[in-house]
Amino acid sequence: MHTWEVFLNLKIMYISKKNRAIIQQKYNGLCAYSGTILTDDWQVDHIKPVRRNWYDNSALNKENHNIDNMIPTQRIINHYKHSLDLETFRTWLLGNLHTRLKKVPKNPRTAKSIKRKAYILEVARLFGITENKPFCGVFYFEKVTKL
Repeated sequence: MHTWEVFLNLKIMYISKKNRAIIQQKYNGLCAYSGTILTDDWQVDHIKPVRRNWYDNSALNKENHNIDNMIPTQRIINHYKHSLDLETFRTWLLGNLHTRLKKVPKNPRTAKSIKRKAYILEVARLFGITENKPFCGVFYFEKVTKL
């Protein structure tokens, strides 16, 4: 693949400042997944994922790259969801998170373990998940009407 072809594929994923502002306000400055106030490092997520080929970085599912499929989300939530479809994110990652919290080491010793613990606890906090309280199964954007 030529350099210009990679550039064109990356350009497909471009979101203008105007569209980012529109997306940010879809839920009045709140994360579409958790309903929490967006932090300064918020990101745009595709509800139906747009994936990349690992070998050439080209975009798959290009039809999903449209403003109706884009929502504002906390950076950490977007990272945690990665390129999963909505139902896998809901049931597999979030649906079992409360049980995985029980396995989080109380006093991690390595820097990597400390960072991993903080990461998973922050995701859980944003969704109101604890060891005794599982994910409710409904995302914020499903509870409210788009503004």
